[in-house]
Amino acid sequence: MSLVNRLLGRVPSLLIARRNVTRAKVRSGLAIAAIVIGVVAIGAIGAGGAAFKQSQLATLDDQGATNVFVLPGVDRQERTFDQTDLQHIEETVAPAGVVATRSGGGELRTRDGTEPVSITYLSAPRLIYTVEAGAIPPDWRRGAVVSTTIAEEYSIDPGDRIHLTRGGEVGVHRVEALVSGGGFGGQSILLPLELTGERRYDQLRVTTQSVDRAEVVAATLREEFNSRKDTLLVFELTSLVRLLRSIVNGINFFLAGLAAISLLVAGVSIASTMLMAVIRRRQEIGVLRAVGYGRGDIVRVLVVEAALLGAIGTTIGLALALLVTMVANALFLGSPLAFAGESLLYLGAAALFGIGISLVAGVYPAWRAANDRPVEALRG
Repeated sequence: MSLVNRLLGRVPSLLIARRNVTRAKVRSGLAIAAIVIGVVAIGAIGAGGAAFKQSQLATLDDQGATNVFVLPGVDRQERTFDQTDLQHIEETVAPAGVVATRSGGGELRTRDGTEPVSITYLSAPRLIYTVEAGAIPPDWRRGAVVSTTIAEEYSIDPGDRIHLTRGGEVGVHRVEALVSGGGFGGQSILLPLELTGERRYDQLRVTTQSVDRAEVVAATLREEFNSRKDTLLVFELTSLVRLLRSIVNGINFFLAGLAAISLLVAGVSIASTMLMAVIRRRQEIGVLRAVGYGRGDIVRVLVVEAALLGAIGTTIGLALALLVTMVANALFLGSPLAFAGESLLYLGAAALFGIGISLVAGVYPAWRAANDRPVEALRG
């Protein structure tokens, strides 16, 4: 006797269920296939959708979703901010950081001539940009910082010297670092704010650590400055983040609901398989009742048989759903093992639903078999 049989011998209902499943291979295989399809559909759709949502939220974060952009409002006389405005806003949003910026244009001298570029003057680039190469000095007052997009386009590396034309004057700047991110206006050349010659700014950016904190900061600014007049134009991406989450979650739930229908069909398939098994094994069940098996024993055997079908189908389906999810993770998140917590919830729900449907589907056939009179069962 094999080790598996010895272990199963300690659980007679499981041993009988296993024997019955292997005896009706075609019917059992079809029921298992239905469970596999349902589990794969729910798990893959839900987990794949979660990976897609996470990738899009990460993209929004790169575009400044955790930042609040502040511009002069329509009721403000001055179209720029001064040092007093900056200090007032810093006190209002503390401890969040505020980066003052000023936009401009210029021309970059290249081997092929000159190319127009966007220039952003700012005080603290490290707060809103990610350094990819080189380093930004702590007392950055000279030199240039270049976005990776422009650096790749014109083959610029840290340490190179670039010629920029600003206001009709040509200046030579040493490239200190290459940066990415920064959200809107991220594809530009960054220069120290002191080079503008005046402390006036056309945009302020409040940096926070989360989307929720950005939403609170934006509400605080509107309440403080726009109670009577629109002196500030406050813009944040949190509403877009909420909309994206709502849309993706709605689509996921809808598709998962459609997939759940396939599991309900699988439940019907298992119930049909179990009813056929009860009819074909009516005399066998009658013998079991005659030799002392009670109604509870018969119910246990048949419910375990249904659970065994569900467990096999769920295991296979979960393995396939994991493979599909890993492909989705690789496509959307760059790594097949980058499982989001929501992805694991969908996979777990698919597994529980698959086994649960199987158990429910086995209840009625088991109840019917247990309530069949032994004498009538023996007659066939």
